[in-house]
Amino acid sequence: MRHKASRLEVKIRNRANTASIVAAAAYCAGGRYRCDRTERVKNYSRRRDVVSVESIKMPHDPERIWNFASASEKHPRARLAREILVSLPHELPLETQRVLVRGFCLWLHDRYRISSMAAIHHPLAHGVDDEVVADMIPQTEGRKKPAKPRKDERGNALNQHVHILCPTRVWDEETQRFGRKIRDLDDVKTGPECVQQIREEWQRRVNRQLEKAGVATRVDLRSYEAAALAGDAPDGLTPQTKLGPRNAARGRRRELETGSDDTYLGQARAKTRAANEALWESWLILRDAEREKARLERSQRIAAETEAARKAEVIKDKAKIGVAETTTARADVIEAAPHLDALDPWQAAISWAEGRLKADIDPESDKTIDLENETVATPQPKQPPKFAMNERAKKCAWRPRQRQRVRGGG
Repeated sequence: MRHKASRLEVKIRNRANTASIVAAAAYCAGGRYRCDRTERVKNYSRRRDVVSVESIKMPHDPERIWNFASASEKHPRARLAREILVSLPHELPLETQRVLVRGFCLWLHDRYRISSMAAIHHPLAHGVDDEVVADMIPQTEGRKKPAKPRKDERGNALNQHVHILCPTRVWDEETQRFGRKIRDLDDVKTGPECVQQIREEWQRRVNRQLEKAGVATRVDLRSYEAAALAGDAPDGLTPQTKLGPRNAARGRRRELETGSDDTYLGQARAKTRAANEALWESWLILRDAEREKARLERSQRIAAETEAARKAEVIKDKAKIGVAETTTARADVIEAAPHLDALDPWQAAISWAEGRLKADIDPESDKTIDLENETVATPQPKQPPKFAMNERAKKCAWRPRQRQRVRGGG
């Protein structure tokens, strides 16, 4: 099965869906920035889930840089930036995640000349805050038992992800301004190809880190249809519907209140998840059975090929033995034959008698039989023999047969 961090989205930030790219940068970086275009200040400095912010191939001054990016676009429907939202495996430590994200951003710059600002978010990264501590304190003095601490509603602690915000123009180190537009990802033909290359590169890098960490599952960014066509997933898997921040928060509240997400979307997602898990379980059983069957068929095929090769060698050895002109040559061929069933037992005995074959005789089997005391049945210890020959029977049994004289007719 695929890892739960199998997610990479590429979003377009333009004038229509983003009022201020500076405000979007402030949200990602958890800072307080002023937008020169709207003359407004966005303050996200109280956010506690931002654990790392880096600027790759551009100065680490997000407020100034993104104001430059906003001022560089004059068209009312201009594209301001691209946001690559990637889920991070929670099994990897923070330092490994930083190295992974930094290397990926450097690859983006080397391949497409894209500068970026990467902000890693870890929900509940700072642990219990003052609000949670206040909820743990009993509100009344007359309670016999202290109130149960309220669970945190800020999100799932395993939802570790990174926001990679990329300008649509090349950063010029000499002028300290944005230059030409990057058109590779804007083109109708090359854009989807570039996005697919970006997804494959991230999948390769993160799976390599998961392998080093000893994690069994792997990130797979393919669709269910593509994975099923490749034979890596069962047919009929249904993708989950996107909740969004409001529906996700509503589901968490219902889970804290009632113990389960009984909202409409929560029930639909639970039903889809159960159906997908059943498909995965049955498909894995069938795949293991098919692999075992293929292994047995391969073993039988190899055994048949080996037996055919052995029989061919036997035929060759028998042909060599048959064309041998002298007894010495025949013995040499028999001795050099690698297959035991190619040997002629009669000729092998002759060669051994002549001293040409080295055969060790088992001392236990090389014993002289005492015919005088031999019986038909060997009795077991403390058991009488079933039948024993008397002296007369022994003499008659070992007396040589005499030729009968034929009387002639009168």
